[in-house]
Amino acid sequence: MLSHPMKIIGASLLIVALAVVFAFHHFRPSSPSMRLDKTTFNRLHGWNQDNLALAFTAFKQSCTEILKRQPDQPFGPPQAASVRDWQTICYAANRLKTINMITARQFFENWFEPYLVKNGSSTQGLFTGYYLPLLFVNLQKNGQYTVPIYGLPNDLVQVNLGEFQPAFKGKSIVGQLKNHRLRPYPDRQAIETGAIDGKAKVLFWSNNAIDVFFAQIQGSAMVQLPNHQQLLIGYAGHNGRPYTAIGSVLVANHALDKQHLSMDAIRAWLTEHPDQTQPVLNHNASYVFFKVLKGHDPLGTEHVPLTTGRSLAVDKRYLPLGAPIWLETDRPLYPSKEATVPLRQLFIAQDTGGAINGIVRGDVYWGAGEKAAFVAGHMKSIGQYWILLPKKLSK
Repeated sequence: MLSHPMKIIGASLLIVALAVVFAFHHFRPSSPSMRLDKTTFNRLHGWNQDNLALAFTAFKQSCTEILKRQPDQPFGPPQAASVRDWQTICYAANRLKTINMITARQFFENWFEPYLVKNGSSTQGLFTGYYLPLLFVNLQKNGQYTVPIYGLPNDLVQVNLGEFQPAFKGKSIVGQLKNHRLRPYPDRQAIETGAIDGKAKVLFWSNNAIDVFFAQIQGSAMVQLPNHQQLLIGYAGHNGRPYTAIGSVLVANHALDKQHLSMDAIRAWLTEHPDQTQPVLNHNASYVFFKVLKGHDPLGTEHVPLTTGRSLAVDKRYLPLGAPIWLETDRPLYPSKEATVPLRQLFIAQDTGGAINGIVRGDVYWGAGEKAAFVAGHMKSIGQYWILLPKKLSK
């Protein structure tokens, strides 16, 4: 998932950025119709059975960032109140000494009210999963370790368009500055054939191109050196190119059946067709760059550690990061490829992702290990969710 760094740019790039903004001045992408319908906690199936203490702990992680923000700023989308309202709630969370299922439930019910999130008249959306993969790497390239894991290139420029025109708040473009013009950054195919050689540090060399590709989709990974030392790498930036799901490419080419499409199925097909692996991967022009992180828990877009089974990636154009989200859907039952079990629990919106677009769309973080990889790789569920907003909004 994503956490975008900003580069400091010179006067020439300022001119370029302004040109880009004015070029798009009359372009207004249509946005779906988001509606919030207020309800009550007793209408949330499983609310009284969920261990909300786990969600409370994740919420307090978000509070570390919420408390750093300017109080008078809006918290997120217009419906989400001000930062000050959320900071008041965070101070109350920090004062809570006894944390268990009962006190956590009382906390959320005292401070929030649930709102059903709707895309027009529809409440249904797609919910998937992601996890922390393990990559086997080396510090030097050799016959076994040949796949680079790149750091952020020194010629990559990211422009925050909102700094030049308020209408473009939250939008950015990525490119290269060439002859005082901002050009699109090389796509995956170009990068794989040497377009950024000498411009990006190789952090590690991996022994598996497929593993590196899926690590880019997940946004973070644990890497293990030959001496068994493990290090965490996380998202440092991307090339600004659009994300394309290679599963849809394989289905369109009749290589895989849509009904049985999963990460395992995609990985198996790529492994069985090594001569076609890179051409298929190149259909996804998006390319992610990494950085080495401290600790063992990956950071989400909100810059807080993700919590297994409680962090949710969302589209932050519609849902603010840090907000509690009650989710009702299904998840795969490990290790069955067919069976599912209900998933009814509280998450915290703490991350985003290139494929997570839309009003009702979410990606559940399942942590690390074989079970997490299985559940994340097979989760493709239809569900709905409710956002918890401060009670002050209804007064």
